[in-house]
Amino acid sequence: MATVQKLVKTNLNLEDQILITEEAEKNALKSKALTTAIAKNFPKGFIVVVNNDLELVLAEGEALEQLGLKPFVFESMTLDDILIFSEERKTIIKEDISKTLSGKHLSFEIEYKNRYFSVNTAPLFDENNQITNALMVYNDISEQKEIEFSIQNALNKEKELNELKSRFVSMASHEFRTPLSAIQTSAILIGKLNELGLEEKRKKYVLRIEKNVNHLVTILNDFLSLSKLEEGKIRVLKEDFDIVYFTKTIIEENKIGLKKGHKICFSTTIKSLFVHLDIKLLRHIIINLLSNASKYSEGNTTIGFNIVHNQDKVLIQITDQGIGIPEEEQGRLFERFFRAKNANNIEGTGLGLNIAKHYTELMGGTIGYKSRLNVGTTFWIELPIENRIMRFPFIEKQKVKFFNEKNI
Repeated sequence: MATVQKLVKTNLNLEDQILITEEAEKNALKSKALTTAIAKNFPKGFIVVVNNDLELVLAEGEALEQLGLKPFVFESMTLDDILIFSEERKTIIKEDISKTLSGKHLSFEIEYKNRYFSVNTAPLFDENNQITNALMVYNDISEQKEIEFSIQNALNKEKELNELKSRFVSMASHEFRTPLSAIQTSAILIGKLNELGLEEKRKKYVLRIEKNVNHLVTILNDFLSLSKLEEGKIRVLKEDFDIVYFTKTIIEENKIGLKKGHKICFSTTIKSLFVHLDIKLLRHIIINLLSNASKYSEGNTTIGFNIVHNQDKVLIQITDQGIGIPEEEQGRLFERFFRAKNANNIEGTGLGLNIAKHYTELMGGTIGYKSRLNVGTTFWIELPIENRIMRFPFIEKQKVKFFNEKNI
């Protein structure tokens, strides 16, 4: 009887232990289900729990689906089993997990598939106060980052604008002083040359005034063009015209601005070539390149001007026999305000080539150059023809006539 009673008592205690264990298991399952549900529906991010063996204990969250990671991430798999990650990214994640498992709380930002996440990690302790897991919470901050980037871009533009204003004031005070002084001196001398027989001298000073006024207009136009480019106000207005006739006219118009003794050698095998481009933008580009060819060359040298028709494109080349561009500075040639060290004593704003590049690209073309120090420089612009004129002689003659009368 005593033995039976002991067995019954032991059995009752065992049943109680089973009931307690089952209840604990139910509570644990409920707790895990609740934790999983919370993690699975974690808004704008995801939660990951990793144990000491680098195995995934939990990986849930809205962002896992959005990033396409859900099919590649399973519980109990190790970090090395996630094939979608690069080895470099795996190494970085392992370092973060290792630091967290050592007891550190980390906070940093990462970028993945053009999405930005704020990451916070924390070590998880068991009942014996031992670290068993690393908790990593990824919060999607892409929207905040976009706002941050837009604010940063606005600040950078404001900084560039202030720098532009500062450089303009500095440059204007320097570049305007010389031509204004020349204009003033010439005007005074003209006033004193009232006698007969001094017409040639007066003409010389009038030409000097015209040249310096043109220089001032060029400077102001550069800054106006730069301002419009910055504000996105430049609109490309394309029309059909004969580029051969057009370039010949520009050369004729700008001979007066060349240095004494300069000669432009125009060459092409094309009698006429109709293109569909912006006349004003192309005029600005060619005038700038011709002006530079003259400005950076000694007098009594030849400036080459060549037009080549290459399938659906037209190539314009302008070559000088000038000072050239130092090789170590050629990479910065199209930067705003850049002046090569061997051109510091020559008038200029450092804006012309920057604007020419923008105008060329707005018309769908490219600009390039080849230069040798103290030998010369060749600039070329390649532009799409986009010809819309049917090739009938009568129509071509009418177009040329219209272009001559209306556009030039």
